[in-house]
Amino acid sequence: MPKGLYWDTEDPYHYIRTTLIDGDAEHELLVIGGEDHRTGQKEHPEESFASLEQWSRQMFPVISDFTYRWSGQIMETIDGLAFIGHDPGHGKNVFVATGDSGMGMTHGTIAGMLISDLIVGNENPWTELYNPSRKPVAAALEYIAENANTGWQYTDYLRPADIKSSADIPCGEGAVIRNGAEIIAVYQDQCGKTIQCGAKCPHLGGIVRWNSVEKSWDCPAHGSRFTATGKVINGPANSNLRPLPEGTGADQEIKTTELPPMPPGDSGIEPPATP
Repeated sequence: MPKGLYWDTEDPYHYIRTTLIDGDAEHELLVIGGEDHRTGQKEHPEESFASLEQWSRQMFPVISDFTYRWSGQIMETIDGLAFIGHDPGHGKNVFVATGDSGMGMTHGTIAGMLISDLIVGNENPWTELYNPSRKPVAAALEYIAENANTGWQYTDYLRPADIKSSADIPCGEGAVIRNGAEIIAVYQDQCGKTIQCGAKCPHLGGIVRWNSVEKSWDCPAHGSRFTATGKVINGPANSNLRPLPEGTGADQEIKTTELPPMPPGDSGIEPPATP
């Protein structure tokens, strides 16, 4: 493939690029991405990987295998342009570059040029275009729709639990359980130990959902992510899920249980949750 970054205009979109393999001067890896969706709102996240693999094989029939797979979060603004310039809430000497909307390399380059001009007082024709304080009228409907989507996620307070008992959770998986008014995020690790946390995201109280592909708790309201054991991975949350000690905040069924020894060759070490 010629060097470059390529993407289409489908929804959800796809992109391709190449990257070097450490220690291998003759070969490259083809990186294929896309199939975006809002964090925590994909009931079956494995479907996104399956769709991306199908699209990849259609575009590149020579593909024989996939070496790695992962997902990452993209911060999107309502008009698709980054926020680059004076931070609206912190005075004239604080600058931000965020909301890359999947165009981090492009916006990173622009940010270096624009912010340096703002610091030394030079005029820059892009100042208003990327102004973090802008309110694009053309994107008003998108703004309303996105905020309605966010508000709808709080109806999770009224939804039934994923399952009735932690005993129904397989090893290496998690689920949301209710105990009266308490909503609990319960994870059964690979060794059979039950780890429970409050299911409310510490950011603005959204109820987290279990991501079965990446073994993480994801907040569908504002995109915060946490490891299976409740440690924060991605903001806007800046603290962990509230831990619940064994025997508190849950019924007696939710407790630490010992399972039979792991089969030979299986270390039982919990794999990391990758953002």
